[in-house]
Amino acid sequence: MERCRREIAAIEAGLVAGNPDVMGLLLGYADWHAELRILQDEQQQRRHGSDRTGDEGSSES
Repeated sequence: MERCRREIAAIEAGLVAGNPDVMGLLLGYADWHAELRILQDEQQQRRHGSDRTGDEGSSES
């Protein structure tokens, strides 16, 4: 997640500095934000998953 934040900050700096590749920077910005959301969701699932008893999906018929 830290890498995502560093990449996002670098892209923001490029935009503020007037980098002419605005479309490329915005694409990278969207990609890194999506990656960050994926990692955050996975982390949240792990946290909530550790609260469960682990009997998910087991059914006796």
